[in-house]
Amino acid sequence: MEVLKNNYDIWIEGIERPRYPRTNLPSETEILIVGGGMAGITSAYLLAKAGKKVVLLERAKLGEWITFATTGFLTGDIDLNPDQLIGRFGVEKSRLILESHKKAIDEIEKIIQTEKIECEFERCTNYIYANNHREEKHLIKLTKSYKKIGADAEYKKDGALRFNDFGYIEMPGHGKFHAMKYLTAIARLAVKYGAIIAEDTEVLELEDKGTFVNVKVKDVGIIKAKKAVSATYTPFKKPRSLSSLSNMYIEYVIEYRLPKNQLIIGTYEDTLPQYNYFRIDRKKDFDRLIIGGADHLEVIKIDPEINFRTMREYAKKLFNNLKLEEVRNWSGHILETNDGLAYIGNTKGGNIFYIFGFSGNGMTYSYIAGKILLDQLQIKDNPYSKIYNIDRKISWWKTFFY
Repeated sequence: MEVLKNNYDIWIEGIERPRYPRTNLPSETEILIVGGGMAGITSAYLLAKAGKKVVLLERAKLGEWITFATTGFLTGDIDLNPDQLIGRFGVEKSRLILESHKKAIDEIEKIIQTEKIECEFERCTNYIYANNHREEKHLIKLTKSYKKIGADAEYKKDGALRFNDFGYIEMPGHGKFHAMKYLTAIARLAVKYGAIIAEDTEVLELEDKGTFVNVKVKDVGIIKAKKAVSATYTPFKKPRSLSSLSNMYIEYVIEYRLPKNQLIIGTYEDTLPQYNYFRIDRKKDFDRLIIGGADHLEVIKIDPEINFRTMREYAKKLFNNLKLEEVRNWSGHILETNDGLAYIGNTKGGNIFYIFGFSGNGMTYSYIAGKILLDQLQIKDNPYSKIYNIDRKISWWKTFFY
């Protein structure tokens, strides 16, 4: 089989993606969202369903760039391990952080069931595995820390994972899905509930005028919005006050085929500093393995083939008894914040709501962000808004040492 390099078609093959041409945009709206990725579309869906007047503008096509490159994990286990969480935020805030992602998975499942969305959603266990005996000791310690902050986590060493003889942490209740099937469905639903979506429409400027936002749109002019939402992965136009809060990384992903029923369906991750992660999916005639890792800062220029080679060598070593057939590979971007949590909210009470810094948890953060925005507009308390607030203070000492 020919290997498809830097190919994102895994998430768009065989699905109908309706187009959203720019027609009759209003001169005024209640909320204007910039960006048609998972965060923007999720926000549009939640707001429109709640009766808000929503316009979403995407400069290319819905889902392109970041969502195309996802691995489609729905995990309540964020990139920071429990010791880092507790060290930086304390036990109670750490509980709320994990709870926010767990509830996001629950709510995404409810949307899928209620709206009858076919997107290959599947509940599964997340496994954190050791690569050697030294990492086993680390897993035992991490299991205690996970339990301290309310996670359902059990350390086991029974050979059940089949691909190694070392221990692992079993964390049930996570999930995985087909991200573009889900995004395409909720975009349709957002329009059904009254949202206006326009692709190939570039926003040039957001100007907060105090009681409203002037949105300057290329080839259109000004649209006046009570609130504007920057859902562009990095903060729109990278304002100086926000651009120093995060760093962009590049991840490398490979899709393999392997014989059926060799590995347990689920999501997996190890504990290496540049950690590796993968998912196992049952297909009709084979199983699918999607594995990612070898992350590095975008500013460090590395030949991608070096990183893909690193991933191939890791996969070959990890699954040394399995026949792996490479199908395609691709790279994506990961925006990591300085303290490891996403930024969700408006700065100093302004009318521009920012959503960015999702690390490797963009699918769950997209729901969290949309719900925080909806609750803010409806003047409802949200238990997670302060944790992810853009104006939160960062303890650089804790961030450095944990």
